[in-house]
Amino acid sequence: MDRNNNRGVVWRVAGSNLLGNKLYSFFTVLTIILAVSLISGLAMVQKSTEREKQQILNSMQHVMYMDVTDEQMKGLAEDALTEIMVPYKEGREVKEEGVKMYPFYIESHSSGIVTYTPTEGNVPEQENEIVVDRQLLKALGKEEKTGIKLEISFAEGERETFVVCGILDRDREMSTYPVYVSKAFAEKGKALRDIPYTALIRIADAGEMQMSEFAGVVNNLAVKYGIERNQVNINGTFENSLQNNSAALVLGIVGIIILFAAAVVIYSIFYLSVTGRIQQIGQLRTIGMTKKQINKMIFREGLMLSGIAVPTGVLIGNVCAYLIKPEGFAVADLFLMAFGASVFGILTVLFSVRKPAKMAGSVSPVEAVRYVGEDESGEEKDRPHRRLTARTLAGSSRNRSRKKGMLTTASLAIGGVLFMTGASYMSAWDEDEYSRMGDFENWEYIVDYVYDAHSNAQKYGITDLQMGGTLNDALKQKLESIPNVKKVYRDIFTSAVLRDGDKEYMGNVYPVTDENREELNALLDKGSVDDLKENTIIVINTRLVESLFQISLDIGKEAVLEWYNGSTQECTVQVVGVKERGDEGRNLEDGVYIPEKRMDEMWPGMNKTASFLVTAEDYEKNGKSIEAAILNILDDYKDLDLQTLREKKIDDAAQTKKINTQVFGLTIFIIIFSIFNMVNTSISSMTARRREFAMLESIGMEQRQILKMLFFENIYLAVPNMVITLTAGGLAGYGTVWGLRKFAGAAYMHFQFPAAEYGIYALCMLLIPMLITYVCLKMQNRDSLVLRINYTE
Repeated sequence: MDRNNNRGVVWRVAGSNLLGNKLYSFFTVLTIILAVSLISGLAMVQKSTEREKQQILNSMQHVMYMDVTDEQMKGLAEDALTEIMVPYKEGREVKEEGVKMYPFYIESHSSGIVTYTPTEGNVPEQENEIVVDRQLLKALGKEEKTGIKLEISFAEGERETFVVCGILDRDREMSTYPVYVSKAFAEKGKALRDIPYTALIRIADAGEMQMSEFAGVVNNLAVKYGIERNQVNINGTFENSLQNNSAALVLGIVGIIILFAAAVVIYSIFYLSVTGRIQQIGQLRTIGMTKKQINKMIFREGLMLSGIAVPTGVLIGNVCAYLIKPEGFAVADLFLMAFGASVFGILTVLFSVRKPAKMAGSVSPVEAVRYVGEDESGEEKDRPHRRLTARTLAGSSRNRSRKKGMLTTASLAIGGVLFMTGASYMSAWDEDEYSRMGDFENWEYIVDYVYDAHSNAQKYGITDLQMGGTLNDALKQKLESIPNVKKVYRDIFTSAVLRDGDKEYMGNVYPVTDENREELNALLDKGSVDDLKENTIIVINTRLVESLFQISLDIGKEAVLEWYNGSTQECTVQVVGVKERGDEGRNLEDGVYIPEKRMDEMWPGMNKTASFLVTAEDYEKNGKSIEAAILNILDDYKDLDLQTLREKKIDDAAQTKKINTQVFGLTIFIIIFSIFNMVNTSISSMTARRREFAMLESIGMEQRQILKMLFFENIYLAVPNMVITLTAGGLAGYGTVWGLRKFAGAAYMHFQFPAAEYGIYALCMLLIPMLITYVCLKMQNRDSLVLRINYTE
């Protein structure tokens, strides 16, 4: 008695309760593990993603200064504002044995600005040495080892033999492969010697700067070393990283949702446990346990289970996070996330058991003796006559246990809604449309000039190339004559410089024609196409111009338009129409719009075709043959290039796979959470009602009738969950897709109800509880009827 009358009695009774009801303890622990592992896994994936992004940003340039001289590069490298400077240059793309490649010189760096490091062999030093990707050797059908020789024609009319001195293992297919050459080749090789260098720069302490301060440093460096504004190319990803992002907010919202879902499930478990132990609690009250001690006992049970479940959940969550996102995974983040997830798990349990503990403490010995396992709020009205069937008994049980049913339905429905949201996201993703976003929206091939703004930028863009007029009617007719080519569109625009004081913006200039006039007018935020005349312009996406070039354009603003048509020309123009953002439908591109007649006057006699856009009949069937035919035609046009939808899909495949894998993993995790919750509920309910089933059997009910009754109960429980999942889950999925389209620019996503996924979910919700019911009933029936009638927890 002395031992039982000490302050540890509550802990020992709580431990005895858990050991005495191992099934209840197991499923409570399992639920906590799932909740904690889900939140810790999500948090760690998010943190790993952020760290991976930061690692990438820490290993790449902040800005590129293009077409720089040796003197400018030396000044940039020695400047105190510069952390590191890496020179590079690249040549034009060529095709060897059906594989696209281009010569690329850059120093090998493994830190600062990370470039490349051969996994096998050495960096190139001699003029004829190269480093290539293993996938390139596979595509060429060559032996994958150093020392082999490749014949490549990087310069027109000149074939050169290169020795592979190093191999890279990036383990992914590319549309175009870089061939890393030596500095000697960059200086002397015909393919690169006349191409100016680009300087890759990391600004010292840039990560601590505001966006405006960073832009100011970049521009000041350009002015200091005489670099023109159109030669400055800021890393937009890094620049955007200087702004506050909403990742933490999103994670917080997800955490609250999981907290609520887990709290409902754990509350449901403890509620079922307490209601199933009312008589036991009454007995404890009879022998002298106080309300406060009963309350503490339930809390102690929750803490004991948390002590087992929380560390296990944290471990599982972090292992899953590592498997989903190994890049960026750091031990320092692991401890921080583990602590947060542990606090989350314990608080969730304490919050969940609060009401059941209070309810247990309020039970009196007299109430406990009279308690028969029914919800008072669910009592049915007396009827003079009732037809006793399996279905009516199931309905009666549902009515008596309405609160338990609502809790179970709520906990299952939350998981169902989250599952449907993830499934809707995955089914809405159109990979073909994702690749078609941008340049390939309505066509599959783009024939344009060999022009790269990074490696051979000109002050007036493609104007110099257009002066040659290669994209002419004769070439258009050749492309149209290819079998199964549906249509060839002519894309007309050229380039000019818009200058405001010492700030310049080199952009595309488009004509306002009868075809686009009405649509352009409807898109404008301010002004009208009707106001266009000789020296006036309309500007699309003024926010982008202001953000990147610090030129503010609004109605009435005057600026200088400078262009090249064999000689440099300029005139003062006035803005008469603006659209602050780009056209979401991409029917009109960003840039400057002027009257068609004025465009002809500014570039008289020049062929202003910038590209031919080719679309195919039945692309899936005829795509390869059309591509081969276009390439055959372009063999005679060395200043032209072919871009294809096929190559774009190859480049997009890795990113698409990574995103969908993460969403799929999260969706599977959620459905497992729901299924385990359902299994827990079913088994807990079967265990708590073991004596009830024996009583029914003792008054003549057959086992098959009991089984049938339980099947009806499962249907009554599953149907509301399925309806909520169908409606609320469908709406949540639709809302998610709509939000991504509306606010994230994900035009490639189209809501499609995930019927197959919902069908699998519905079958699980119907069949699994029935299977569990059948197995549990068979196991209970192994004991004699007398033992089951006398059963107490």
